Amino acid sequence: MSKIKELGKWDRALMGAKLSALAYKNEKQVVDGAKKLGFPWAKLISRDGAEVLVAKDRNDLWFAFRGTEPSKLNDVMADLNVIKNSATAGGKVHSGFQKEVNDLWLDIVAELEHNDQLKIRKDVYFTGHSLGAAMATIASTRYPQAQELFTFGSPRVGGKHFIKNITVPHTRFMNNNDIVCRIPPAWLGFRHHGEMVYFDRNGDAQHKPTWADLFYGILNSWKRFKFFDGIVDHGIPNYVRAINRLKKGDK
Repeated sequence: MSKIKELGKWDRALMGAKLSALAYKNEKQVVDGAKKLGFPWAKLISRDGAEVLVAKDRNDLWFAFRGTEPSKLNDVMADLNVIKNSATAGGKVHSGFQKEVNDLWLDIVAELEHNDQLKIRKDVYFTGHSLGAAMATIASTRYPQAQELFTFGSPRVGGKHFIKNITVPHTRFMNNNDIVCRIPPAWLGFRHHGEMVYFDRNGDAQHKPTWADLFYGILNSWKRFKFFDGIVDHGIPNYVRAINRLKKGDK
């Protein structure tokens, strides 16, 4: 893979990771943080506990969906609801994740319709971490005109027919033993989508996990007295650091 050819992609992926991290903040922090990232206009849309950060600059329109916050009952219930329902785009999808998107969808459509009416339309990107990654994936099926989808620590979102309806280019990042990437279980009919970029225990990009990496990742975590390796590896700062390293070609 040519690093020069992929340079722009990793820049966009890093922006997606930074916006996904910012989506966990409050309104003022979101606006201030987005400006530091180069977006003069940003807001946080919140409906019934579901939230999405909307950020715009001259050329781009980003939707960064907020991930799971254990203190918010709505998030926990969304994660636990593993019943599959019919997806808007076809196939079956995790009903809890879909409800979170439904809560925000009218507001998102308003932004998309405004953008489509511009003389020079902005490129649209969807991104998110954890629950937010699942929401971003569902959103991309409802707006296939989007440029790209970047997800970090994503759970499995839907069934095999649902993921076939995802046409937006999707890069899905998994960090070492991130436990969220392994749920809901495949035996319940849930599948992953996208081109996976896997970061091993050293933070290097690989094509897929190995059993050795799984074992040594846990062992190294125990040596640091971090006994819940799968939870530690799920944190969005891990993804920001790993993608920044990948972008710089620092092996």
